[in-house]
Amino acid sequence: MIDNYRIGNHISFLRREKGLTGEKMAEQLGVSPQAVSKWENGKNLPETALLPAISALLGSSIDLILMPPKITTKKFGKNDTELHRYNFVCQHISCIPQIFKIDFGSKTIVMEDLSEDYVPGYHYDKDNYEGAFIRENYQNILQAAARWHSAFWENHKAFEQIGLDWRFETKENLAAHISMMEKDFKKYKANEESGKIPKVWEGNFAGEPFRIENNIDVKKLDYFTDAIQQMKTEYVPLVDSRFHSGKNVTVIHGDMNPSPVFISKSADKAVKFQGLGAVRMGLPTEDLAMLIALHFEPHKQKALPLLEEYYRQLCETVKDYPYKTFMNDYKIAIMENMFFTVRLINRKIFDFRMMEKAMLAFESFVLK
Repeated sequence: MIDNYRIGNHISFLRREKGLTGEKMAEQLGVSPQAVSKWENGKNLPETALLPAISALLGSSIDLILMPPKITTKKFGKNDTELHRYNFVCQHISCIPQIFKIDFGSKTIVMEDLSEDYVPGYHYDKDNYEGAFIRENYQNILQAAARWHSAFWENHKAFEQIGLDWRFETKENLAAHISMMEKDFKKYKANEESGKIPKVWEGNFAGEPFRIENNIDVKKLDYFTDAIQQMKTEYVPLVDSRFHSGKNVTVIHGDMNPSPVFISKSADKAVKFQGLGAVRMGLPTEDLAMLIALHFEPHKQKALPLLEEYYRQLCETVKDYPYKTFMNDYKIAIMENMFFTVRLINRKIFDFRMMEKAMLAFESFVLK
């Protein structure tokens, strides 16, 4: 069924993507600006004879113009940070759901619904069709991440819009952040050694039951202490040399675990990212460590091909980011993400498998 409102919103989105005003689009199509306005407001549809010209102008097939993506409306409460992050990100990249309307007054966003035509990334470790599909497309995901990061690379105008994360405002702030991570770890270690941490965690996620055993090797908990010391010497100096200068930094997703990653079921296997509440300035490897070290492939031998594919894609547009610096950034990100697993356990989210992967990544990349 033809939906004038959806078609109009989609035409408006495609026009803005091309950087065209309504008047400019009307001029190129030989119609009045009022005609374009009526299309976009859902009052009228373009004449059939105009569709080929509109398709060529907007870079979209006629089918996609007349049958645009399904939409969903998301409403935000008191904390509307994610709403503003969507508004910010959609001005720079297209690897997120299409945004049709953002209303700051009602704190709502009308966006593309990915639930039917995309496979969610949280299936990545499942022994089913969806799991195999995600694993077959790891490189597509890493290429999309690289395109995201390259769009914001050393983009000082974007940095001014989003601001510097508090951790990187001063070296003292980052040192304090590391001290908080150390405090979290000491709390976890005391609970582990006193038997307060369960040996098995059972529950339900996305309609599927899970059972995770606590097989943490307590002899390897010194990894966390080693990581704290290394971050103090290697991470803190980056506040001045990288974050204050804007050198080899970008805007990151900030929570790039598999759940907000979606891959299209269509032939193009397009990748889109949701869940933008944690978008901020950072090292690109913060996203990579969350995605690869904590989920996809913690071991160096299997992770390196993914990292190298990401780096290859990134360097198609990014220059002067040496591979050695990239790999050192990844090591720092592994160390910081280790403590993310600690915070989860302290909050009674006992994802022992994630902690095991973090420790394996540290062992594989940092110690060896």
